[in-house]
Amino acid sequence: MKNIFMTTVSAAALLIAAPALAQQTQESDIWQNGEDNSATVTQTGVEGLSDIDQDGDDNVAEVTQSETSGSTPFNTAANVSNIDQDGDNSRARVEQTNDNPGGESNIANITQDSSFDPGDSDTDSTVPSGFGNNARVIQDGSDNQSTINQTGGGVLANNGEGLTGAAAFNSQDGTGHRSTIDQYEVSGDTEFDPASRVDVFQAGDDNVSTVSQTRQANSAIVDQSGSNNNSDLSQIRSNNTANITQTGLNGTSVVTQSQYDEATVNQGGTNNSSNVDQGGSRLVAFVDQIGDANQSIVIQRGGDNEAYVDQSGNRNFSNVREQFGSFNTSDVDQSGNDNSSTIQQGNPGGFPLTNGSATVDQSGDDNTSKVNQQGTGQLAFLDQSGNNNLSDIAQSDGSGSGGNSADVNQSGDFNASFVTQSGTGNGATVNQGGDYNTSSVTQAGTGNVATVDQN
Repeated sequence: MKNIFMTTVSAAALLIAAPALAQQTQESDIWQNGEDNSATVTQTGVEGLSDIDQDGDDNVAEVTQSETSGSTPFNTAANVSNIDQDGDNSRARVEQTNDNPGGESNIANITQDSSFDPGDSDTDSTVPSGFGNNARVIQDGSDNQSTINQTGGGVLANNGEGLTGAAAFNSQDGTGHRSTIDQYEVSGDTEFDPASRVDVFQAGDDNVSTVSQTRQANSAIVDQSGSNNNSDLSQIRSNNTANITQTGLNGTSVVTQSQYDEATVNQGGTNNSSNVDQGGSRLVAFVDQIGDANQSIVIQRGGDNEAYVDQSGNRNFSNVREQFGSFNTSDVDQSGNDNSSTIQQGNPGGFPLTNGSATVDQSGDDNTSKVNQQGTGQLAFLDQSGNNNLSDIAQSDGSGSGGNSADVNQSGDFNASFVTQSGTGNGATVNQGGDYNTSSVTQAGTGNVATVDQN
């Protein structure tokens, strides 16, 4: 049986009570085809529009739209909600409140295509409770837009087995927010896989969030309480966790994850940029930017690599590349201004077993640090608390059995240190406490030890 509900306004009524309708116009179209479907729409105020189309079992849709003022002129767009559900155990809820009806207001679009198991004998519910799609949008403000798409996107969907578990939530409080959430599964996923979840919270003004989840067991939290922030999160495979927090202004965060990866990005201040690219497994990245105009790039490949970047100063640049090998750890802390740090760990030419660890601490200004490690069991440590210092460390072990170590500490100004080690059993320590000191250590043999102390 197909249920059709339509709410319209006749032309005669428009002619008789045009002034009142200019303040109270609503339109609601509900189409339901299936069993156990339920739809509730409540519209109060100006220009409300709701369109619900449900085709499947156990679907529930609820839309509440209200206005706080009746001063909006006729045909001015206010709250708009479109819900389209096709499948089983889908639930969608939209709540919109417009507190600035002078212009275009809230828009919410939810599309859900849940799975269907033809072998399930339960005709009332083909998807167990907790595994069906779940979407919810709450918008309080004006000129906000939210779109949630949950669908099975691969061969399984074509066979009637689409998305089995997903939950999405978006809360917008402010003006000019944009949120897009896409959740879908691809060919090869198993029926009733663990659910993926997305939670997007937007306050302030003009924040943009885009979240894309493919496959199952992904978790994403985006919290934008500042203004003019942009977050782009892609979880390509499964079992990824991402937490994005933007409390500042004009921040940009891009996160791409593969599987079993973990990423955390915290951005305060103004004009900070972060790019995290995780293309391996069991990777961990943590980026904290509370200064202004800082830029961070983290590219991780392989497995079990960790990268930590903390930039509390201004105009700092950090580039961490853990592209090959495993169990690499990079830790960058830049609390000064205009510092630059580059860390390369792993061997692009050969995939050696790498256990390198690089730590960079730059608390002064205008310092430059470069670390390039290839081989096994390597460690590099650098501390520059002065200004205009330069450190370049390169460690390479062609034999694959090296235990290289480099430790450089420069507390003065205008110091320069170059350490290059190749072979096995190398160790270098450079400590420069004065000004205008220059040190260069090159070790190409085996069992070498070099110590330089300049004060």
